[in-house]
Amino acid sequence: MERKEAVILRTFQTYRNQYVYDRHTNSIFAVSPVEFEEFKQVERGILPYDKSAVIAKYQKEGMFLPNVVKKLYHPQSEIVEQNAERLLSQLILQVTQQCNLRCAYCAYSGIYEGNRVHSAHHMEIETAKKAIDFFFAHSVDKARVSLGFYGGEPLLEFDLIVKCVEYIKQKNEGKKIQFGLTTNGTLLKGRYAEFLAENEFDIGISLDGSKKEHDACRKFPDGSGSFDIVINHVKELAKRYPDYVKEKVKFFTTVNPYMDLGCVLNYFDSSELIDNRNILFNTMVDVNLKDGVFYQESYYQIKNYEYVRMLFAMTGKLEDRYISRLIVGNVDRIDRLWKSLHQKKALQAVSYQGGPCLPGILRLFVRYDGSFFPCERVNENLDYYKIGSVEDGFYLEQMKTLLNIGKLTEEECKKCWNLRHCLVCSNEIEFHGKEKPLKEDKLNVCHASQEATEFELYQLCVLKEFGYTPKTEVLWV
Repeated sequence: MERKEAVILRTFQTYRNQYVYDRHTNSIFAVSPVEFEEFKQVERGILPYDKSAVIAKYQKEGMFLPNVVKKLYHPQSEIVEQNAERLLSQLILQVTQQCNLRCAYCAYSGIYEGNRVHSAHHMEIETAKKAIDFFFAHSVDKARVSLGFYGGEPLLEFDLIVKCVEYIKQKNEGKKIQFGLTTNGTLLKGRYAEFLAENEFDIGISLDGSKKEHDACRKFPDGSGSFDIVINHVKELAKRYPDYVKEKVKFFTTVNPYMDLGCVLNYFDSSELIDNRNILFNTMVDVNLKDGVFYQESYYQIKNYEYVRMLFAMTGKLEDRYISRLIVGNVDRIDRLWKSLHQKKALQAVSYQGGPCLPGILRLFVRYDGSFFPCERVNENLDYYKIGSVEDGFYLEQMKTLLNIGKLTEEECKKCWNLRHCLVCSNEIEFHGKEKPLKEDKLNVCHASQEATEFELYQLCVLKEFGYTPKTEVLWV
């Protein structure tokens, strides 16, 4: 007897309504209480879908059709080679693995399982030139490209950066080039600042709020804080290049358990030096941590308060200016989710999850020794993430492997209601002591992805009940 494929759906309810999500058409809609109960029976396998009058009703509209997904395979896989040959967008050079600070939460501080730590390794100019040559040879169809410099603290290799910029300008033939780097700000003065401003670098300066909060983590090796030095350099930069600072300088704040989040927000709200629109908040990464992260109770209270203000603003009860930079990323995610739904794009027999980006094509990270990685976030100590080198070029098959991380759990993914919204990237998967992640390693992060999507769908439906419509304009720049 031929096996019947399941109808894949998800039910949930808000205080006001009952909802059903149809994976096949990527649609979500409110249903009556009676219909909702029948949908739940189908979802739980109590009622066969072909015995459900409610399912039959909606199938006439092209919805809730039996699962058609037979294979997980990223559609870009077949053109990885073509894209890698001509469409590289961003080159990031790791000019050094050394840093003059020893920040408590740093990815390279030793608190993360298996990650590298700070070292004396740095990039030689010949390696940098080979990487730049490779990048230009493989970005011929891109009119605009970006080139970044990464550490450690990249300004420790300032002379190398200067040589690279000069070489890039010599090699460039008509492309619009944007330079960038992220710095701890301790060296951002004199000829360093002058060079970056004259070459219109996009700069990200790490600043964790007030002196007390910043110095709690961002310290020199002798234990002294870096706030006073950084803020004086920012003041001087703003004095000499006010327009440049306004347009090109951002401040990165890492939310971590050592800070008082309320003091951080108060500092930025009252600062005459730093424009709130130029603050970008990141939360300390908790993947691969050797020990747990424990935040103060006030952290959760403040996050919840700012979240509620965001909800009021999105439903027209407050002005947009009351949405905190701390929480503004939620607005973007909600808008993207809204726009992705109800496009009536039926699933195909060959499908894929949306987490992995095009490895090395959107961002090509080159380690100090010329090794290629898909971005600067992956663990360089794991050969699994290495996708080539300046000597060998790209390892195309490994790029395809990273792109198709969903193959690890293909059978589960084919039946998962969250397939269309799953954003699991291989970098989120922990696989200590192994050459590559296994099925069970990926399954460990699948549940969290499902929970995140279910919350976002619930959140969207509640907002819609209170009058939310997506913004067409950019909220923050």
